[in-house]
Amino acid sequence: MIASDTIDPVVHRRGVPALLPGVAVVVVMLLLAGCGGAATAARHLTRPTKTAAVSSPAPADPDIPAIPALPSGTVYVATATVASLPIYATPRAFGPAQTLANPNELGAPLTLLVDKWEGGWLDVYLPERPNEVTGWVSQNDVSLATDNEHLVVSLGLRLVALYRNGAQVFTAPVAVGTPDSPTPMGHFFVTEVLKLTDPGDAYGPYALGLSGFSNTYYSFDGGPGQIAIHGTNQPWVIGGYASHGCVRLANPDITALASQVPAGTPVDIVA
Repeated sequence: MIASDTIDPVVHRRGVPALLPGVAVVVVMLLLAGCGGAATAARHLTRPTKTAAVSSPAPADPDIPAIPALPSGTVYVATATVASLPIYATPRAFGPAQTLANPNELGAPLTLLVDKWEGGWLDVYLPERPNEVTGWVSQNDVSLATDNEHLVVSLGLRLVALYRNGAQVFTAPVAVGTPDSPTPMGHFFVTEVLKLTDPGDAYGPYALGLSGFSNTYYSFDGGPGQIAIHGTNQPWVIGGYASHGCVRLANPDITALASQVPAGTPVDIVA
């Protein structure tokens, strides 16, 4: 956890997430490859003028087992303020080890979850292989915001829970990866919130891209095997093991969740 007195005071608190802006058409399969949907054609994103009005998540259903809460607290999220974000192997390294484009390939602002800090340097989780890899960025190249949301996916229970300020505020059943293509466990974050144009298609109305990647598929239908939390046109599989690695929700549940979870939100996938 980050001590607040070590962070530059220019830190704001984020509100309701905006849907992916600035893009008319992208190949969403590059994100969702490995999720097990039947569609292989290019998908379109809408470009909303404002955040879509959707229902707030319902309170946790008392008939659904609660997922044990993980250690919680305010986390920090870094959003790049430069067009190409330098990533360093160590703080104050002579030069960057790589750069990440801002916005990312889907047109979303490059947003990263902060792990720790050292002076004016932030160690951030990166949306690339291997899972949970980190790199250092200069605080001068990002803006910082606090995030009080936290998602936990339990593979054994086939449930997702949303915590806000440490309190569980939403629970829903999910479908996860089959034994041949399991959903990877780990500490990830939401890379972007996508509004899809055909809510009746394989991925439903919304998808939350994650920083994690399949450990089974290193490429899938032209994509890198990045996993996501998304809807489905096969609601009967919810509660089971059905995907190629992604986490599927019923469409009303992903619609409610997408309105509450901004990019950068931590996502823990546990046994």
